[in-house]
Amino acid sequence: MRSVLIVPARPVLPRVGRILCLLIALLSCAGVWADKTDVVYLVNGDRLTGEVKGLERGKLEFSTDHMGTVYIEWEDIQEIVSSTSQAVELTNGQRFFGPLSKPENQDMVLVNTEQGTVGVSTADVMAMYPVEASLWDRLDLSVDLGFSWDKGSAVGKYDLGVDAVYRDPRFITRGSFGTEITTQEGRDDTSRTTFDALHTRFHPNKRFHALFGNLESNDELGIDLRTLVGAGYGTMPIRTQRSHLSIGAGLAVNHEIPVDGDEETNLEGVGMFTYDYFKYSDPERSLTTSLWLFPNLSDWGRWRANFAVDFRLELVSDFFWKLGVYASYDSDPLSLDASGSDYGISSSLGYSF
Repeated sequence: MRSVLIVPARPVLPRVGRILCLLIALLSCAGVWADKTDVVYLVNGDRLTGEVKGLERGKLEFSTDHMGTVYIEWEDIQEIVSSTSQAVELTNGQRFFGPLSKPENQDMVLVNTEQGTVGVSTADVMAMYPVEASLWDRLDLSVDLGFSWDKGSAVGKYDLGVDAVYRDPRFITRGSFGTEITTQEGRDDTSRTTFDALHTRFHPNKRFHALFGNLESNDELGIDLRTLVGAGYGTMPIRTQRSHLSIGAGLAVNHEIPVDGDEETNLEGVGMFTYDYFKYSDPERSLTTSLWLFPNLSDWGRWRANFAVDFRLELVSDFFWKLGVYASYDSDPLSLDASGSDYGISSSLGYSF
């Protein structure tokens, strides 16, 4: 009788699993390293390798392996090379899409578009994003809080503001929420709350069209709730890496619920004027001024105006001090006992991320 020697087989599945895990890890590492292939040449002769995250307001966001994410002033960049398809917008409103190759001349950007290679001056580049950039790469959020009180008048003032900006070479979408509560002994509390949304889509020759909306409650103006939606068209005579100037006009539908009186729905004309200035050198600072005019087309002779100034100064990294000024006017408020104007100044501390 022949004897048979049986040798236990080594487990195959665990070994296969280990191989698969190793391959996945290697592929993942390869993907990570593949992303960090963009090169930035600086005016001082330094060279950085990493990944372009975006260019906005004269500052390039650049992700590196060893230094993390760094922010480089655009004026300090001599050349930039990227194997990733970029969306490049110029100050005149033109847009090009494609990888960036090394230019023969300094202070130039070469975009390899589907129609051919296009060379542009770095001074003319307004904004830039990877075509496949994620939502978080293009979103800016900030929150600010303010409080003041004094014993002599027993007046307390509380402020809360939240701002969100989503940037794309083709459009910018903004949303802001602000509330202000004032308390005083022996008097009823007063409040002012606003929510604004603005979507601006850019066109060639510095033109744009805008969709906007507003929700507002203001005790001083006798407004329990105002709801406004509208659209407009305009031009940006100034749109550089440091400042924006927008002028436009449009139409809006305004539904008002007053504290006292009957609610109304009106058609209004819209005049828009906004100016933004920003500087990212230390300390970072920005100034935004806006003026909106609303002549009433349904109730001829009545008109409204909103004016606002927002100044921000960075104190330390991502922490800022904000000074806000606002003024609102209504030539004929619906509430009989309401004031026709409201204005104020606020100071707060905030954080951006």
